[in-house]
Amino acid sequence: MKGVKSSLSYAIGQVKLEAAWLRQKLPLRPMACLVKSACDGHLQPARSTSKRKTQLGQPHGTKLRTSHQPSDISTFRHSTPSRSVFAPVPLHRPPTTHRPPSTATIVIAMPSFGSLPDELIQQILQYLEPEHVLATVALVSHRLNRIADEPLLWKYYCQTRFRYWQSEHRFHDKLRGQLHDVNWKALYLLRLRRNSRIAHLVDGIVASRVSRLEKTEQICQYGYDAKDYLLTQCRVDESVEDVLARRYYSCTVLDSIHRSLAIEEWAKYQRFIQRVSPTVSNIERLNGGMRLERALGAFDMFMLHDNEGDLDEICKLLDDIASRFRAANPDLDRATTRGKAIALARWLHANNMTGLNDPTEETYRYLRNCLIGRALRDDQHPSLPIISAAIYSALASRSGFEAYPCALPNQVHAIVLAPPGVSLDGAVLSPGQANHQQTMFLDPYGSDEEVSVDHIQNLLFRLGIFAGHDDMLRPTSTDLIVMRTAQNIRASFTSFRTIDRPLSQLIPMIELNRGDWARNLQPALYSMIWASIMMVPILPENDEVRWDWQQDVRDLLTYFYEYFPEDSWLIEKYVCPMYDTFAAPTHQQSNWELPSKRVRDQIRDIRHVDASARVPRRRSELADGIRVRFRVGQVFKHKRYDYHGIILGWTTEGAGGITNWDQSSPSRESWRGYSEPYYRCMVGTDGSDHHIIAEGSIEAVKLRGGLEVLPTEIKDLVPMAGKFFKRWDGEAGVFVSNLRELFPED
Repeated sequence: MKGVKSSLSYAIGQVKLEAAWLRQKLPLRPMACLVKSACDGHLQPARSTSKRKTQLGQPHGTKLRTSHQPSDISTFRHSTPSRSVFAPVPLHRPPTTHRPPSTATIVIAMPSFGSLPDELIQQILQYLEPEHVLATVALVSHRLNRIADEPLLWKYYCQTRFRYWQSEHRFHDKLRGQLHDVNWKALYLLRLRRNSRIAHLVDGIVASRVSRLEKTEQICQYGYDAKDYLLTQCRVDESVEDVLARRYYSCTVLDSIHRSLAIEEWAKYQRFIQRVSPTVSNIERLNGGMRLERALGAFDMFMLHDNEGDLDEICKLLDDIASRFRAANPDLDRATTRGKAIALARWLHANNMTGLNDPTEETYRYLRNCLIGRALRDDQHPSLPIISAAIYSALASRSGFEAYPCALPNQVHAIVLAPPGVSLDGAVLSPGQANHQQTMFLDPYGSDEEVSVDHIQNLLFRLGIFAGHDDMLRPTSTDLIVMRTAQNIRASFTSFRTIDRPLSQLIPMIELNRGDWARNLQPALYSMIWASIMMVPILPENDEVRWDWQQDVRDLLTYFYEYFPEDSWLIEKYVCPMYDTFAAPTHQQSNWELPSKRVRDQIRDIRHVDASARVPRRRSELADGIRVRFRVGQVFKHKRYDYHGIILGWTTEGAGGITNWDQSSPSRESWRGYSEPYYRCMVGTDGSDHHIIAEGSIEAVKLRGGLEVLPTEIKDLVPMAGKFFKRWDGEAGVFVSNLRELFPED
């Protein structure tokens, strides 16, 4: 066995060695050099069938053997001083020993590269970059060209070079299918071309504000095919010249793609409602065309940024947890429904997978507790009762029994359903009882034992609810669970805004990862509004529902115009068609009367502004006697309120004159007649970049050094500062402006 392991280790070492040597040598030897080497005798590529002896890898020279040489190593006396292009290098060079001079020069060589079987060469090529294989290796010989064209090699490249795939590819289905049913090389080259196009668009977005939204929408059309490249830009090295801008805009595009997947998940409910029929099963009716974990995971997508935990990864986490539960309970399949239900509840509590550790009124409202993806990834797995019940239900479906959240007032339990015709304890029910499905209740948030119906009814009595208990003690549909989760997110947002405490004490309420609280504020509320819109059935005859829906749309459009203009394509795709459907039938007389026309006109105006260049503001053109003291990129402290901020722009036309230069800001009339400079700023109190501050209230802060010298609230704004700046200049103590088109002299 030791001999086998030793031989295997040696073979693996040789494979890695050959790949490393190819990477080092081949780029330095263009085809002209390879042809010349072949003519000189260093390399003999195949020219025709009549010259087989000169093909790649055929050894030449006189074969010798020395008395001190191991029997498995051949030696050759070469007629040329240089090594063949594909001659391998030993993995470990033997120690140098002093030997008497010899009259003959002996060159020890390993078996030649060309003598290796095709399968081993293919393994070696896996260590090379695919572009290198295409541009160099495949051109060396007919044999290498054939090996480099093998579908198995390109399938490997597709699997290892790209992690995320747009659903249109059905990539995972392709992996399970027959190898030759897919043109793997063409698929890889398609992704390569798309990456090249995406890289070009990202460069344009970072370089100029003109047509940023248009380029963003073009990237978003690629969907998840763009994610791999965007992630590399979101995590680009600090040494890059425009690191902050590149990270910010790449993350902005990625955020829009993530939101599109979340909204598409909720849109399944709208499509289900339109085709629902009396023959639909109870399970389908409860799910509403969605899967519970994905419908709740859609909220995570609004705040995912460049982190792990998208919808597919949430499902995989649940699959892994279910596998662990099954491994801990090998006899699970033989247990009754009640036994399975209680076993799962106990296992979840034993592993701290649900609930909160010592919750208080304040920690209960933390944003992270509302997100199922966050609860699954976090070491402590914090979750509200509704998320705990959802996790339990998702794991139950993977463990062989049926469970759903049961949304009671002030509390959410899990309700477990016995199979039809069978009791919870496995007994076959009589024909008279078979029509009634037995149920049991659990509280995954706070207990690992069954909760009696009497206990729940007493809870309802204490809340003043004396009727309608039977309707409440039923599974709650997925769309209502989504709506209730949205209200929990609103409550977290409201708590953050209303609690009167220093900001540093409130940040944990909205923070998911260190320093990302400012990036989560607006997306959290944005997700809640989108859910409220998408979870409303299309009932054009219901005036009350239609009115509430239109109010939600107004809130959504306000957020869209001010914070998320890159989502124009999502508004057009989902909101505008629904807007027309919710319009009263009497108003649907002609196209120009449709409610969506106004929305589409506003989107057209936004795109027009995006494609237009703005008139720059120059200090050298200011009137005599007017002086602007501070520059774009300076860090300041408010003289009265002591908070810190960053200067984004300036005007001498009054406070209203600064709002018009940004594409996503509403237009206002300038305050004419005022000569005191005003500055538009991003401040650390809320992460907003819409604050207007007079020059007299600003005190510049002198800073020198890396990002660590910045005030704490400014450090948290650094990811968002990329919207306006390229990087932090530690020597000058300012953020380097990326607004030169607007303020060329700053």
